[in-house]
Amino acid sequence: MGMYIKESTALVLPAAPQAFTTSWIDCGAEFQTKGYKKLGLWINLDINAGVNARIRVLGKRESAGTDEYTLPIKTIGTSDVKLESEYFEFNVDADNKMILSIDLENLVPWCQVQIQIGTDSGADAQIDSLYYTLGN
Repeated sequence: MGMYIKESTALVLPAAPQAFTTSWIDCGAEFQTKGYKKLGLWINLDINAGVNARIRVLGKRESAGTDEYTLPIKTIGTSDVKLESEYFEFNVDADNKMILSIDLENLVPWCQVQIQIGTDSGADAQIDSLYYTLGN
């Protein structure tokens, strides 16, 4: 059985960066992940003056459902990311390009990516682009 990877799909396009706020907000639309074992997030992040920029992934049992479950994070891909309980946190003031990997194990039919800034210190942190790929 060969590995299958779904082509990358945009949640945030370069023409429309998304700014972080001090509350968790949806980053792009929810998307279907049924039948996949892995989720890859391709992130182009500009932290600017923000402190503690955070990204998390929520699992959902159904589309547009109100029950959202924080997915555990098991892997990191760069030293600019520190692992906290349930989210990735970015603290380096630089243009960060990274791929984050999330385990789905064929258990999560829908996902939603959310972002938050710990401290708003002037120029907003923003995601310049965000794409996802799915693999099984």
